[in-house]
Amino acid sequence: MIIRSFQDIPEGKNNDVDFPPFSTDLGRGKGSTWDSLLQSKRILIISEAGTGKTYECRTQAKHLWANGEPAFFLELATLANEDVRGQLDGDEETRLDNWLTSQSEVATFFLDSVDELKLTKGSFEIALKRLKKCIKNQLHRARIIITTRPIPYDKKLVEEILPVPKTPITRSNEDTFALIAIGEYSKSKEHDSSIESPDWRFVALNPLSDELILQFSRIQGVSEPEVLLNELQRRNAQEFARRPQDLIELCADWCVHKRIRTHRDQVSTNVRIKLLPRKEGDEPAQLSVEKAIEGASRLALAVQMTRRLTIQYGSASDVGDEEVALDPTVILSDWQQNEIKALLERPIFGFASYGRVRFHHRSVAEYLAAERLVVLRSRGIPFQAIKRLLFAETKGKIIVRPSKRSIAGWLALRENRIFELLRDNEPAVLMNEGDPESLSQTQRNQVLRAFADCYGLGGWRGLQVPRIQVHRFATKELADEINRIWCNGVENPDVREVLLDLVEVGSIEACTDLAFNVVHNTEAPDVERVTAYFGMIRPAISA
Repeated sequence: MIIRSFQDIPEGKNNDVDFPPFSTDLGRGKGSTWDSLLQSKRILIISEAGTGKTYECRTQAKHLWANGEPAFFLELATLANEDVRGQLDGDEETRLDNWLTSQSEVATFFLDSVDELKLTKGSFEIALKRLKKCIKNQLHRARIIITTRPIPYDKKLVEEILPVPKTPITRSNEDTFALIAIGEYSKSKEHDSSIESPDWRFVALNPLSDELILQFSRIQGVSEPEVLLNELQRRNAQEFARRPQDLIELCADWCVHKRIRTHRDQVSTNVRIKLLPRKEGDEPAQLSVEKAIEGASRLALAVQMTRRLTIQYGSASDVGDEEVALDPTVILSDWQQNEIKALLERPIFGFASYGRVRFHHRSVAEYLAAERLVVLRSRGIPFQAIKRLLFAETKGKIIVRPSKRSIAGWLALRENRIFELLRDNEPAVLMNEGDPESLSQTQRNQVLRAFADCYGLGGWRGLQVPRIQVHRFATKELADEINRIWCNGVENPDVREVLLDLVEVGSIEACTDLAFNVVHNTEAPDVERVTAYFGMIRPAISA
């Protein structure tokens, strides 16, 4: 069993969109376990996609439930449209009712996840109020865990709707009198407060350590995980296997090809493996992997376009608000009912809530949606139709629709006109989304040049390229472009940081003079000088 740990987020960082670079530095210490975390009443888990937030909460909810505790996993996107009980089965409702009538038992509610709620345009406030209405006046006996990616969210709203009521320490009058009489009352209060955990905690999941990478790889079926870890170390790429989702894809691809391939290749292999027929052969219908990929791609595109993240599975999904879940029979109208059932039982889908399933990870759905658009394009759908799906024009500028950025990033790898639109209007998407490693060298040079031209002027913009994407984008052949951009002058600190990250992560020896000058520039920000220092010494270490 993989035991994950959490790190407390420093004050002021818990509602910061610039959180990702900070989160990559977490996990160097031991951190807290679930046992420690659950001593608090309100817990917000803030971590990047793929770190395992949902899995950890589901697993912990099952663990508490198995121990007889009232523990409930709820999706915020669903909770915004239907009551709590709509996500519970009969046993869960019974345990909820028993808890409501008890006097001392604590119930745990896992609310997942704020960012997916925003994707569906659901109301965070309504979701929180539905929970409050369900638990009535028992907030003091409710432990609430909320998960989110590092995006802006309304912390005050949580504090207002789901506050932690003051619960004074209960002690009999006789005990209090005795303590006062012997002069120990004030000491006892100090002791009580010293051992109490804070009511509110803001934490991030720690990255997987090397040891956990080995354990995780074994669970994923890698026969010699040490060989995989050695290859990661040889490439200086361990940090890019520290998120469970990345490691799952890496392991699936490694088991087949015994080498580290591009991210796109890994996702493609992972999709195919998760859509293979069950070996036992006891599925509702025979369904080839090719047809399963086609069906999953059609559903993925529908999920992304409608922003309905869950898919109906069986008649039980009709309970509550039917608008929440996607009806697969509408999308796969040319399929037999038992074929749809067989598809939704493949491992690419996972349990979402009672009578509903969902893609096991959003990135897979985004990749498949883009692949479906490639198929539709090959069948003659006009380019303008795809452009309207993904882009909008505002104030004379072409922008990517925010909820379609990931699809556009993946599609740019297959459709050159999408690549050109992104390059000329929002080049950051080509670095942040999809798989930059699958871009040609010419395309990478164009993207970096456009990135600097588009964002290089002015002050801080809050731009952030995930470090794993920098790793995928970086090549030694970018040296001339980086040196040229730097020599021409870059005002924006975000762009300068990306350039220095590329030098460091890519071990670009031809840019060490640039890095040397930054290190010795006493007027440069500390973060730039530190990054430049590692960029200066990394080529020597990697040699």
